Amino acid sequence: MVSALRLRDLVFREDEVLTIEDEVSPIFEAPLFLKKYDRGPIVLFKKVKGYDMQAVGNVVSSRKRLLKWLKARDYNEAYQRLVEALERPARASEVSGFSDYYHKLNGNLAKLPVFKYYEKDAGRYITSSVAVAEFEDVCNVSIHRLLVLSGDKAAIRIVPRHLYALYMRAKERGVDLPVAVVIGCHPLITVAAASSPPFGVNELWVANRLLDCEMKVVATPKHNILVPVDGEIVVEGVIKTDELVDEGPFADVTGTYDAVRKQPVLSVEAVYAKDDALYQAILPASTEHKLLMGFPKEAELWMALRKVLPGLRGIRLTEGGCGWLHAVLAIDKMTEGDGKTAIMAAFGAHPSLKHVVVVDGDVDIDDPRDVEWAIATRFQADRGLVVVRGARGSSLDPSADPETLLTCKVGVDATKPLRGDVRRFERARIPGESP
Repeated sequence: MVSALRLRDLVFREDEVLTIEDEVSPIFEAPLFLKKYDRGPIVLFKKVKGYDMQAVGNVVSSRKRLLKWLKARDYNEAYQRLVEALERPARASEVSGFSDYYHKLNGNLAKLPVFKYYEKDAGRYITSSVAVAEFEDVCNVSIHRLLVLSGDKAAIRIVPRHLYALYMRAKERGVDLPVAVVIGCHPLITVAAASSPPFGVNELWVANRLLDCEMKVVATPKHNILVPVDGEIVVEGVIKTDELVDEGPFADVTGTYDAVRKQPVLSVEAVYAKDDALYQAILPASTEHKLLMGFPKEAELWMALRKVLPGLRGIRLTEGGCGWLHAVLAIDKMTEGDGKTAIMAAFGAHPSLKHVVVVDGDVDIDDPRDVEWAIATRFQADRGLVVVRGARGSSLDPSADPETLLTCKVGVDATKPLRGDVRRFERARIPGESP
C-alpha cells in the first residue's frame, strides 16, 4: 500500500533520484557516492554488500525539495509554516496494532546496513536516528547519532538539551529511560525533530501540523511509545542511566572530528521494520546535515529578528559556515544603526553564531560572490566592523576554547549609507537584465 507520508514511497515519487544498481559496501564506498552527489539528487542504493535491505541518502540535500515538501513558494513562507507548526502543534491520530505496520527483525541492529562514513570514525554510525523518549508524561523527539557497538547495543550522543533533561530525570529516580528510535521518516518529521520548541512540546505534533494533520501514530509493543506508522525502521529499547562508554571520534557538521566522550548506552530490546524497509543514511558534514540543522534555526532567527528589524528581507545560515556558525542577513535599512542592530540581534538569538554579515536587500544572499561584492564595495572596517571578544561560542567550533567554549564573534555591516552621495553605490544594470 502506497503512503504519502512514507519515506520509501516519497523517494520513488521524486524525479531527482539517482539509482545505484551495482553492489556497494557500507564501509566508505556508499558514503563516497553521497559525497559525490552532494547538493544533487537523492541517491538510492539497490544492493548494499552483506545486507538484504536497500538504503537511501541525500534526501534533504536540496533547499528546493525542502520548499516543495513544505508547500512554500519562498523561504519566508517556509519559515512561517514551521513557526506556526511550532506554535500550534496538532496531536496525531492514534491507531492500534503495531504489528500491522512493522514486523520484528531477527538479529536486531545487525540486520541494518549501517554506514561507516569517514576514515577516523569510531565505527558504523546511524545518523538519521529520530529518538522518541517519554518519561513522566513528557515526550521529546530529537535526532541523535548512534555508534553501533553490537547487535543489541549502541552509544548514543546526548547534548545538554531536552533529551538530556529526560535522561537526568530518569537517572535521579534510578531507572533507565525508555526510547524508540525511528530510522527513515518523512523529511518534515526529521525537520520537526531538528527544531527546538519549548521543553514538553512533542515534536511529532509539530510534524503533524507540517503534514496537514495527516500523520498517524501507533504505540510500540513494550514501552507504549507513540511513533509514526509510516516510519521505515523502529528500534525499541532503553537508554541506560548507569552505563557510559566511549563515543567518537565522529566527523561532525564542521567536517572535523568531534572529541571522544563518555556517552550513555542504548540497550536495544527489539528492532522492527517494514517488509520492504528503506534504511536512511545522512552523510555527516553534507548539505543535508547542514540543512537539517540550519533550516529550523533560520526560521527561529527570522521570527526573532523581524520583531526588531521590520526591514528584514532574508536570512541564511551559510553552507560554508556549516549551516550553523555563519549567517548572512539582507535588510532594507530605515536608520543608519540597522546594520549593527541586525548583527547584535542575530548573536543574541543564536549564541552559536560566530560571524554575521549584513547586506542590503539588492544583494543575493544565496550567492557568496554577491555577498563578497557587498563587502568589497560597501564595507569599511573602521565603521562597520563589530568585534565581540570572550563570548560563548559553539562546541562544534574546533577553534573555540575547548574548556570554556569562549570565542571571538565578528559582525560585518556591509550595507550602504543612507546619507551622502549614495549614487556611487548604485549597481550597474543592463536593460532587460533580471534584478
